[in-house]
Amino acid sequence: MPGPAYIALDLGTSAIKAALVYPRARRVAQIRRRPFPEPLPGRPAHWVELSPAAILDEVRGLLAELAPLAPECAGVVLCGQMSGLVLTSPRGEALSSYISWRDQRLTLPAPGGGS
Repeated sequence: MPGPAYIALDLGTSAIKAALVYPRARRVAQIRRRPFPEPLPGRPAHWVELSPAAILDEVRGLLAELAPLAPECAGVVLCGQMSGLVLTSPRGEALSSYISWRDQRLTLPAPGGGS
C-alpha cells in the first residue's frame, strides 16, 4: 500500500475497534474488533464505571497485533466522538475507574435535596 499507515482506534460502547488506515491510498485494512470490557460490578444504579487497566489491556493487544503488519506506521489516531474520563496522577497513573459517557449519576437529585 502506498504511503504511511496509521493505526486507527475506536473505543466504542460495545467494542474496541482498530484498523490500519492508509490516507494517501484512501484504504482501510486489517480491521480488528474486541469486546469492550464490562462495567465494574457492585456500583450504584445509574453508574457506569470500568477498569482502566482492562481497557488498556485490550488496546495494547490490538496495537501489538497490528503494529507488525505496518512496519511503516506513522502514528496512532483515535476517534473522539463520545467521551469518558479517568482521573490520573501527574505521571498518568489511574486514580479512578473509567467513568463512561453512559454514566447517568448526574441525572439523580443532588444530595440534600438541592438541584
